Amino acid sequence: MECEFSKTTLIAFNNKANKTKYQAHMQLNAKDVTRQAITLEPNRTLYDSRNSLLRYNISRIVVAKDNKPLGIVTEKDISQFLYREVPNRRINEIRLDEIMSKNLVTAREEDDLKACAKLMLENKISSIIVIDNNNGLKGIFTKSDVVDAYEKYYPRKSLVDEYMTKKVIAVAPDENLHMILLLIADNELSRVVVTRNQKPVGIITGHDLLPLSVLFGTGTAGRYWTTQEELISRRRNIPSGIKSLLLAEDIMTYDPITIARNSDLAQAAQIMTRNRISGLPVVGENSNDTGNLVGIITKTDIIKALASTIN
Repeated sequence: MECEFSKTTLIAFNNKANKTKYQAHMQLNAKDVTRQAITLEPNRTLYDSRNSLLRYNISRIVVAKDNKPLGIVTEKDISQFLYREVPNRRINEIRLDEIMSKNLVTAREEDDLKACAKLMLENKISSIIVIDNNNGLKGIFTKSDVVDAYEKYYPRKSLVDEYMTKKVIAVAPDENLHMILLLIADNELSRVVVTRNQKPVGIITGHDLLPLSVLFGTGTAGRYWTTQEELISRRRNIPSGIKSLLLAEDIMTYDPITIARNSDLAQAAQIMTRNRISGLPVVGENSNDTGNLVGIITKTDIIKALASTIN
């Protein structure tokens, strides 16, 4: 009886500890994921921001003056600006206040993390600037920071299958690059999965396309497009030689990390965090679809899972 009583007591103690731990996790605030922001003043240039992004291996710069956030510049903002505008100036002549996003989405340190996740989804953003009561800059957190918190504090709550995107646009290894670029642009994709016999064998992201941007972006060295129409035409009408030579298998990342559809969502978050990636092809594990591509799970999906826990 003494042994049984001790075992029961231990179970009760563990259950109580787990419950307390779970309740603590439900009280995570913005300050728990906030980190120091790398900043530049608004009179600094696109060249300065480019150097800072590379130096610190980050994807965004907060534009601030006198510790007051004024805007934010991301890699995406830079690429969109260079695509949208006729590049008649050098990048060290373009000020940050010309290209920065000025409609900042901010949070206080004490704001609930789940509410912040919902704010990210509603505004379709990947980061939130944290300010104090005097609107002074306290820091920043990104989707990656939130996903990292999900991995640590929200295990065994949801399955990958519940939140993954089941309609995945995939291409064959011999698909030409021109078609891949059109798929990415027309469907506003961040990545394309490459499959052979329904099984993922590669993945193509914006990072894989960076070395080719000179061919499909704003022009080659020493030459500028004279009109916006010419720029768009150049992107759409890639020379036939290039189209026939550059294939998915030439630029894809081989053997992408995958995850099974019935895996815990926290496991997907852990894989993304530790491998510094933003999405995972999801594969089946039943007899009729083992190893086949059945979906894709991204950081945004994990943000959705966290936001959905709001009462």
